[in-house]
Amino acid sequence: MKKTPIFLLILAMQLTVASAADPEPNESKPELPSTGINLPRPAGGWINVEAENVRLVVRFFDEDKEPTPPDVSSGFVRLRYPGKGPERAVLNIENDILATPAKLRPPHNFFVILNLFSEDRDEPETHTFKYP
Repeated sequence: MKKTPIFLLILAMQLTVASAADPEPNESKPELPSTGINLPRPAGGWINVEAENVRLVVRFFDEDKEPTPPDVSSGFVRLRYPGKGPERAVLNIENDILATPAKLRPPHNFFVILNLFSEDRDEPETHTFKYP
């Protein structure tokens, strides 16, 4: 019978203890939604704008891409559909989102001018983009 050298036994024990004490973190980094349009905010953080059925919904995220409640009091959106007149809608706070009342008409293909209003700022935060 062959004897295993003592240093191999000690090494095997150290590896076993080290792997049990230092498990690899399985934490995944938060990500922005894969649907809608993700836009960076001038003061840091992100917004996600998405057409959900007949409403336009704006969600807020911090710098670490974690969901956060809106830091604005209201919003206003102007939508320009190809070949149609512009539509306008107010964005109101509903829980942790800003949303329009039922207003959007399919197809959801339009140019967006989004204004977000806060009581502590004189000028609105403005985002202009094409959806989708």
